[in-house]
Amino acid sequence: MVWVQRRKRIVNWGSKMKINTIIFAVLSSVLLNACAHDPDNPHAYLPDAQTEAAQVYIEQCGACHAAPHPRRLNIAAWKNMITVMDQRRQERDYPPLTDAQRNKLMAYLAEHAR
Repeated sequence: MVWVQRRKRIVNWGSKMKINTIIFAVLSSVLLNACAHDPDNPHAYLPDAQTEAAQVYIEQCGACHAAPHPRRLNIAAWKNMITVMDQRRQERDYPPLTDAQRNKLMAYLAEHAR
């Protein structure tokens, strides 16, 4: 922290900077989330969220957790992730993906991956 004496007043600039940074971060987060949130469509953050392929992604990947944005990973990493998630589905006694579901899911991820 940097202490500065100014006109017989000591100011702790380090604390003020931290507070200002925190306030800015919180306000930015609130504003960005408010703009991105659509109560009528909770999956509006996903690209092409209304397509059939996106719906397969939302239903299958969102069954246990929120569906992550496809740009989170590249397509090679998504292929590995789908394999891992297949194992998790089996552990939870979920039915395996059908070939049609897997094809739509992979096509969606390939189109929108990093």
